[in-house]
Amino acid sequence: MDIDREIDFIAKYYKEGLFNADKALRQIKPKIRKSWSWPRIAAVSSVIIVLGATAALLIRNSYYSKPTVEIENPSSTNVPLESVSKVIDFDDAPLPVVIDRINSVYDVEVINIPVDADEYRLSLHYEGNVLDLLEAINEILGTDLEIEK
Repeated sequence: MDIDREIDFIAKYYKEGLFNADKALRQIKPKIRKSWSWPRIAAVSSVIIVLGATAALLIRNSYYSKPTVEIENPSSTNVPLESVSKVIDFDDAPLPVVIDRINSVYDVEVINIPVDADEYRLSLHYEGNVLDLLEAINEILGTDLEIEK
């Protein structure tokens, strides 16, 4: 008998879709906060681009502005040129400037300078002796630079 009353109760009050989750969510209508407007997105994007470019420039400048370590040539002329190792840097320098720098750093006199030396430009970071340096320059530029003996 109780079962009949329960069935009568369910039949009387049952409505199709009463327990539908999608319908319930549509009735609640959750508010979605729209705090990211287009001007705000554009401003944040601009800041990110500027910060990225600044970081790239700082990294580039720190890479290219490494201090050059130079070891002075000993005053004794008995030291062979092969044993004197020094560091020398050039950044898009014309060949006459490169040769003057080699002459002053390694305390030597470079000869066989080409007539059109101003047309040659050189960028390099080199650590070693003057003979190997001149050999590398001759290979790169196709010149015949030598040290006056």
